Amino acid sequence: MSMTENQPLRMHASARVIQERYDNALEPWDVRAPAPIMGEDFYEYHRRLAVHTKKYLPEDHACRKRQYRKMFYDVFEKLEPELLTTVRAAAHDPNTVPLGQMRRVVEVDGNTGMKIVKWIGQECFTKDLTRSGRRVLSFRTDQGFFDASGRPLR
Repeated sequence: MSMTENQPLRMHASARVIQERYDNALEPWDVRAPAPIMGEDFYEYHRRLAVHTKKYLPEDHACRKRQYRKMFYDVFEKLEPELLTTVRAAAHDPNTVPLGQMRRVVEVDGNTGMKIVKWIGQECFTKDLTRSGRRVLSFRTDQGFFDASGRPLR
C-alpha cells in the first residue's frame, strides 16, 4: 500500500514531537535526542529513542532492564512517561556519580532561557583542596607544656 503525498510529512512532524519530549528529559544531561531518519518508521524511531535514553540510568535500575524494542506498543506508551521522568531525576542524583567524580548538570531558567550549570557528586568539590586534619597533642606556653584539655604536662 503506497503512502499519500502528505503522509510522510505528517509522520516526520509527529516524530519531531516525540524528539522534543525526549529532549526535555535529556536536558539536564546536556544531550539532545537523535533526530528521526527520513523514511524511518515512526514506531521504530520511538523505540530507538527509548533505548538510547535508558542508557543514562544506573545499571541496576528497573527501567534500564526493560526491553523496549520487544514490547507491544500500547505497553510501551504506558511505560514511557516513567522512563522519561526517571532519566530526568537520575541526572540530579549524586548517588549515581562514581566516588571522586563530578557530573555536569544543565538547567534552563524558564523565565530567561539562561543555562545554569551545576556540578553533582557524592563529595563536595572543595574536599580535594583541603589538607588532611592534624591532631593537637599539646600546647607550648610560657608556663610550660599543656595537653589539649588544658592539663599541664611534665
